Amino acid sequence: MLFNYAFIYDFMNIEKLQNDLQSFFKKKGHTTSTAIADLLEMPQSTVHRSLYKEHAKLTKGIIKLCNYANFDIRKYSDKDPASNKYLMEALNLVWNGTDAHAKQLSKLLMVAHSCRLNGNQNEA
Repeated sequence: MLFNYAFIYDFMNIEKLQNDLQSFFKKKGHTTSTAIADLLEMPQSTVHRSLYKEHAKLTKGIIKLCNYANFDIRKYSDKDPASNKYLMEALNLVWNGTDAHAKQLSKLLMVAHSCRLNGNQNEA
């Protein structure tokens, strides 16, 4: 299952992500989109679009490259979690307002994350 990153799509610095991915693969000795495609068993055209296309969108191809490079896509987001109305509505509904309960909720979120309940980010 691929995690749905649509909620951060409009707030991503894709150009920086592309540059960082290019640098990563170059440091690993994979300097062409063909070499990267062979490494990841992806179509060369997908790799090329993912790494070099201007005004690129967050695609499964970019996500697969990020997963291989162990890049956290969220680090390229300019979106603050507090600005997500769905997340804040859920927190407002379940949080009792105390620091102790906030800590418990954060632990639950971290457990969910470690169990990959938010989608396996290592799959594409």
